Amino acid sequence: MSKLKKMNVSVVEETNYGVYVWQMPDGSLVCDEDGRYLSVPATKGSASRINSLRTVAKSYGITEGQPLWMSGHRQITDDEHEKQLQRREWGLIPDELDVPALMEDLKQKKAMGIA
Repeated sequence: MSKLKKMNVSVVEETNYGVYVWQMPDGSLVCDEDGRYLSVPATKGSASRINSLRTVAKSYGITEGQPLWMSGHRQITDDEHEKQLQRREWGLIPDELDVPALMEDLKQKKAMGIA
């Protein structure tokens, strides 16, 4: 049995837009009882948005953890979430604003001669 060589993998971010979420030392993300994450929309590295998130975390008594960058993610409303669940059930791309997924879907359809 041969040993697999470790591959050096680096993350390539598609955009500088996304959200910061609050990550606890154990790796979990802070959210409320309804599963809504403590987050703030931002551009990567935005000190003012990071400080805003830090201030809100402290206001809830959270003194541990740190902001975690989530590239390409966005906040959605409860209504948008319900709509995304319905679209997924229908076999569609859940988020109508997920441009990379939409482009990949179009690419696959063209390859199959559907689009």
